Amino acid sequence: NLKPQNTKSYEIGADLTFFNGLFTLNYTYSRQNVKDQIFEVPLSGSTGYDSMIMNGGKIHTNSHELTLGVSPVNNRNFKLDFAFNFSKIDNYVDELAPGVESIYLGGFVTPQVRAGIGEKFPVVYGSTYKRNKAGQIVVDANGLPQVGEDDVIGRVSPDFRLGFNTNIELYKFRIAAVFDWKQGGQMYCGTAGEMNFYGVTKESGEKRKSNFVVPNTVKETGTDAQGNPTYAANDIEVTNAQAYYTRLRSINESYIYDSSFIKLRELSVSYPVYASKWLNVDVNVFARNLIVWSELKGFDPEASQGNDNMGGAFERFSLPGTASYGFGVNVKF
Repeated sequence: NLKPQNTKSYEIGADLTFFNGLFTLNYTYSRQNVKDQIFEVPLSGSTGYDSMIMNGGKIHTNSHELTLGVSPVNNRNFKLDFAFNFSKIDNYVDELAPGVESIYLGGFVTPQVRAGIGEKFPVVYGSTYKRNKAGQIVVDANGLPQVGEDDVIGRVSPDFRLGFNTNIELYKFRIAAVFDWKQGGQMYCGTAGEMNFYGVTKESGEKRKSNFVVPNTVKETGTDAQGNPTYAANDIEVTNAQAYYTRLRSINESYIYDSSFIKLRELSVSYPVYASKWLNVDVNVFARNLIVWSELKGFDPEASQGNDNMGGAFERFSLPGTASYGFGVNVKF
């Protein structure tokens, strides 16, 4: 009964040049509608099977891409040009199989990477903090955060990405740099949780030195006339740091982080050592992944575990990003 997946794409754009190449501006908008996606739909255990491969997915994608190039200087001994590339890509899940609100794409029992109706694709799904109606985290009698229900705990899709690259020619030297800025989006950083649990981070070491109160939390103080629980600011000290990190280990939301970053992707310098009608020889030095500014301190916000479905959403004991340095010789004839 399977049918082929069907995709319809629409695209419109413009390429503009101003003042004899001083400015260039390129913009593209595209829309993709995908239906009859094929995936495993969960079934009731009473059928004798836990899933069935069938058609049932419908998503759409809105994509905006804008590139601005500027060449302000073009002299014999000095040339300068740079460009900005802005992109915003949003994937939305419109429909799944009848009766299915979300599907599993990767991960563990919790947390998971899922696709859910009405959400951008993908999301991180797992155990939450227990909160009151005001959204404050509720602690138990020992001052430890309580575990709430399973729900969406992270939205992976960034607000936008912005790239910047520049090329400078100074006499015979050529200097190039590439920056990348990703704004918004969240990820699950399992490595941070496990390192805290085993006490090998600075944070967990500091908390083991003395008692502490979990910040921005409330404690339950009783009930009101309608039987609803009442709360007050939490003042219960945690006396066992290991119990605290053990509790956080069961709350997946505790290790959801903003994955925004700015990276210096590459910096290179080249110089032509020999040039003739038949032969050109250039030497160059380069460095990649030199600097990263991120709210996720100590980890690579682009690290990921698993396949493309989990890319950018899920990290646990992933290899860290590495800086590289090199020297090269280019020969053209």
